[in-house]
Amino acid sequence: MAKNTSVKVFDFAVKMEQDGEKFYRSLAAKSADKGVKFILNGLADDEVKHAKVLRELEKGASPAMKQTEILAGSKNVFSDMASRKAFPAAGSDQMALYEQALEMERKSRDYYKTQADDAALKPARELLLLIAGEESRHMFLLESMIEFISRPQTWLENAEFNHLEDY
Repeated sequence: MAKNTSVKVFDFAVKMEQDGEKFYRSLAAKSADKGVKFILNGLADDEVKHAKVLRELEKGASPAMKQTEILAGSKNVFSDMASRKAFPAAGSDQMALYEQALEMERKSRDYYKTQADDAALKPARELLLLIAGEESRHMFLLESMIEFISRPQTWLENAEFNHLEDY
């Protein structure tokens, strides 16, 4: 590997992915909703996959990375919850953790994009951009989950305060 894709870069990236996995597993353990658990555990599984690919890349391999399947599975989860009108309750503390996860994914995506710009070897650059793309998909998923979970409260607020006619 070139100097700009040094051991420090990989160690930091792997640690970031491991921390993400722990964070998602912790959130999943605290969730009472099986659909939310599925999504959070899927995100954790992707973080494990990223760490493994990064370690292989660090060793000089040119690993292939299968694209995340969490979005397709999550679409089914959201559809199922919506059809059952089973909207998972999330307190402000839990929503703050989802927002924290979103920010964590944003920082990861930005980190990989920056490292890809500095990568001297084409295989490293391509893989780092693939991981950055997955982090973007994770962001989209988290944004969707936050919106979906908060929709009942938003709707109630809108119905109560914004849809009343003036008398």
